[in-house]
Amino acid sequence: MDRNSAEFESMGILGIYREAYKVTLSQKKIFSQIALALLLPLALIFLAQTGIPVPPANNTQINSPITVVDEYQTGNFEDENQSGYFEYGYSFRAQISSETITPDASKAICWLLISILAVPSAFAVVYTVACIYSSRDITFRKATSVVPKVWKRLAKTFLWNFLIVLVYNTILLVILILVITKILPADPKSITLLSAITMVSVISSYVIGNMYIILIWLSSSITTILEDISGSKAVKKGKDLIKGKLWISLINYLTLQFCYENILSVFSSVLHGEGVAMVGRVSLGIVCLVLLVILLHFGLVIQTVIYLVCKSYHKESISLADHLDGFLPVSYTSLSSKENVQLDGEASP
Repeated sequence: MDRNSAEFESMGILGIYREAYKVTLSQKKIFSQIALALLLPLALIFLAQTGIPVPPANNTQINSPITVVDEYQTGNFEDENQSGYFEYGYSFRAQISSETITPDASKAICWLLISILAVPSAFAVVYTVACIYSSRDITFRKATSVVPKVWKRLAKTFLWNFLIVLVYNTILLVILILVITKILPADPKSITLLSAITMVSVISSYVIGNMYIILIWLSSSITTILEDISGSKAVKKGKDLIKGKLWISLINYLTLQFCYENILSVFSSVLHGEGVAMVGRVSLGIVCLVLLVILLHFGLVIQTVIYLVCKSYHKESISLADHLDGFLPVSYTSLSSKENVQLDGEASP
């Protein structure tokens, strides 16, 4: 099945999804191995986050230590109970502190594990797709053995994207504070139309800008794997690549994010819901896990195909083979923007 630059350039979002499906079918065995070894643990951690309890809101029991303090200040409690009251107060504060810190620590551990597993998972899938298009033999062992060579580059690109997000959020936070303190009235009932429009504009700008940064991050991550650049150069290249195909990247991101949120929502309902037999809950949980693994896999394959579509749109050379030679020294024909790209066999002239 041949694929030349013109075919990539003309692909729409549905064509990209079909291409990702065909790529997956061409190497079902190795993609299954990657899914079981790398994507399955990653999906388990994502789902585990939904099981982390949220600290309870203040209720009447939480106010009881305050009542104790009030009684102590007014002298309305007996001395023999003083020790017990204050022991209760200290144990209460320790309990609240534990309930607050434990979920935060659990989430931090989850995100640390996600960060560790995301790099080899992304690289293994993207590298395999690149080898398929380059008509190169690929095994699971080869795909995972070269992860250390790209780890630092991906980490560098990630840190740059994190810095951009941090600066962006800081600037927007300052603007939001200025809008709230200088433009919005203190009384919510006296908000004017101009104030409301200003507030909506700031929030909308934040959401749009945040999604744009995410699209650049996704593109720059694939670029870091498939090209010999990283950090700020990869971020700039990723930003340039999605120009002209921004809507395709956005629609794909929103579609995958919608699927991701729904899977987590269903899993959370199964986990915390009642009225469903244990067998049914376990079965639905397994279904959610399988769907999330499939989603993670196709998300990476689709993003790689979008990278090739963007490269073809900008008439840039698709030199996958030249770059992959830096990982494993096996010679094969590189691809130029005028050469055909195919899933099986040699590249056609």
